[in-house]
Amino acid sequence: MEKQSNTKDTVEKLQSGNASLYFACLLVGILTGVIVSLYRWSLEKIGVIRKAYFSGITLEHPISLLKIWLVFIVVGLVVNYLFKKFPKTSGSGIPQVKGLILGRIDYQNWWKELFSKFTAGVLGIGAGLSLGREGPSVQLGSYVAYGLAKILKKDTTERNYMITSGSSAGLAGAFGAPLAGVMFSIEEIHKYLTGKLLICVFTASIVSDFIGRRFFGVQTSFDIAIKYPLGINPYFQFFLYVIFGVIIAFFGKLFTVSLIKSQDLFAGIKLPREIKVSFIMTLSFVLCFVLPEVTGGGHSLVESLIHSKTAIYTLIIIFILKLLFTTFCYSTGFAGGIFLPMLVLGALIGKIFGEVVDMISQTGPDFVVHCIVLGMAAYFVAVVRAPITGAILILEMTGSFHLLLAIATVAIVSFFVTEFLEQDPVYDILYDRMKKDDNIKDEENHKKITIEVPIMVESLIDGKMVSEVIWPEDVLVISIVRNGIEKIPKGRTVMMAGDILILLLPENRVSEVKESLMKKTTSE
Repeated sequence: MEKQSNTKDTVEKLQSGNASLYFACLLVGILTGVIVSLYRWSLEKIGVIRKAYFSGITLEHPISLLKIWLVFIVVGLVVNYLFKKFPKTSGSGIPQVKGLILGRIDYQNWWKELFSKFTAGVLGIGAGLSLGREGPSVQLGSYVAYGLAKILKKDTTERNYMITSGSSAGLAGAFGAPLAGVMFSIEEIHKYLTGKLLICVFTASIVSDFIGRRFFGVQTSFDIAIKYPLGINPYFQFFLYVIFGVIIAFFGKLFTVSLIKSQDLFAGIKLPREIKVSFIMTLSFVLCFVLPEVTGGGHSLVESLIHSKTAIYTLIIIFILKLLFTTFCYSTGFAGGIFLPMLVLGALIGKIFGEVVDMISQTGPDFVVHCIVLGMAAYFVAVVRAPITGAILILEMTGSFHLLLAIATVAIVSFFVTEFLEQDPVYDILYDRMKKDDNIKDEENHKKITIEVPIMVESLIDGKMVSEVIWPEDVLVISIVRNGIEKIPKGRTVMMAGDILILLLPENRVSEVKESLMKKTTSE
């Protein structure tokens, strides 16, 4: 009877609305919006301070340069201390959020880690490291959601809804892109969609974006004036989109390979971390002085590409240095993402491509600006493998909705070519390489619990009978919810896309089983 009661409770929870959950996600959106807005504001202010110091110093002031270099080293050592003290705050934080939802890691000191992520990000990116604010913003949202779920005593299912909502709110607040926040949390983090989840992430994302706009205004993230190049033959334009999508896909693979190789190189050098970190901070110091364009996230660099006429060989040098410096910075494990540097690299490729085409075919400056925007979207898709998120993100960040068809075209081409290249999504690779909490303890691990797992279209078990699937050990399929109606499955029962499986299993195996089943029930 206890087993039937647990199943009934789970089915009722899936079918019913949940006002308390929606209100919790609203709170997550408010708190995340405030924290991420403060984070974004802090990064902007410290960036202004960094540029001000370097703009007034030349080689004729060696003592001043020495003082600033020492400040960079101290900042690196402080951030390194935070990294060693709270290793879950390392990198972008998006792989950690995925691990949290899958139950492979736990935020044991969530409020301390939140403070550490905030501080380390501001200091590291503020010191010129080529890292972005979006990954940390996503993880900051997950910390807020996790802590609030603990306070409100939410169960695992509702906690995961709140964490996904917090992640969505974090990205929305970081870029002023609420729809992209929603799509990213579904397409990249949660991997499946239900009506309840959609309401949760929309609520949190919209509220966070509203708060962010009160801080930074209603303008788009990138101030780019774009005119559609009407003078170019549309068939020729489409041909150029396809060529551009193919080219940028290969550069996307280059980024992913470089990122992984840099991590391996950093870890393989047999020197104390403090020395390696000091080298990276010295490199950042030199670049801030010699070539500030490649330091920081690169937001201003994208906008400068619109208005400046730069030689192609200079753009190539900037691209190479930005790529290498980004991968070196990320290899340290310091708090910082790769979203914004990725967009910058895509914009640089777009600028180069547009200039070359203009030299050959006289397509004009409007087409060059056009390619810069397309390059950001296509490069994001080539690396992250999330085409819908990539298209929506760039549309929201630039406000160039009349480029929807062009962006969708290069995004799809880029996605298909990376599929041909057998390139895995970068966050999946980083998640696989991330250290997991394989010994998570829970005082109730000896109990049996039920979990629900949705089936996506074209997944490995879509259209298969229950008896045809090799289920993990100790897992029992006790119910299937189809169109809101509970069915008791038999061996010959065919599972279909849209079904929600209710599984009974030991609580201490939830994380392991859920991660395994996600590969069978999703379409990736």
